[in-house]
Amino acid sequence: MATGKGPRYAIYYAPEPGSPLDAFGRSWFDSSAMSKPVAAARLTPQRIAELSEGSRRYGFHGTLKPPFELNPATTLGSLLDAARIFARTLSPIEIPPLELAIIGKFIALTPTTQSAALEKLSAACVRAFEAFRVPLTEEQLENYKQNRLTVHQEQMLEHWGYPYVMEEFRFHISVTDRIDDPTEREDVMTALETLAASVLGKPIVVRDLTVFGQAGIDEPMLAIERIPFGRSK
Repeated sequence: MATGKGPRYAIYYAPEPGSPLDAFGRSWFDSSAMSKPVAAARLTPQRIAELSEGSRRYGFHGTLKPPFELNPATTLGSLLDAARIFARTLSPIEIPPLELAIIGKFIALTPTTQSAALEKLSAACVRAFEAFRVPLTEEQLENYKQNRLTVHQEQMLEHWGYPYVMEEFRFHISVTDRIDDPTEREDVMTALETLAASVLGKPIVVRDLTVFGQAGIDEPMLAIERIPFGRSK
């Protein structure tokens, strides 16, 4: 069973370095770059940093295989080997144009329409790396179930260790944590609409997956290896 204290790993989509989406993510999580648009939205860079602390810790990404503790019968090396073999079987896919959306009470970039190819990719990732995941403890399961899960979401949680996979999957790139005050949430949306203008309404191509790692639950989730789709030439 997972301990909740050891290292965790995940399979994410991470924007290509140097791309407009990557540039937006870096500017959003860098409070020094936000002074003008944030001031126009009646917010301070410090407040934005507070409202995005968790998202910053987990990195600018879209989840494909949610974070998991590593099965002691496996190693990080074998996980990376499996990821490289898996990626060889994949071809690039296009994600529909992005928009800003409120999911629950946090703000994220999401595709404007559903993508069967993206849902298929996520489901394949969940299955492909399942043998590397340590099952959740009863305490962890109960903590998740406090979130008013549907029956199907509870089934996904118990089978795959996370409630929002397979048919419950919704691709998103989180840019804030939960914002309870609706007025403040709208102010943040105003700032984001300015900062994200270069990526909104535009599709993105997924050409690789990235293995991320986290030393502990309160530590940052950092990229370990970016792995391109298809066989090397």
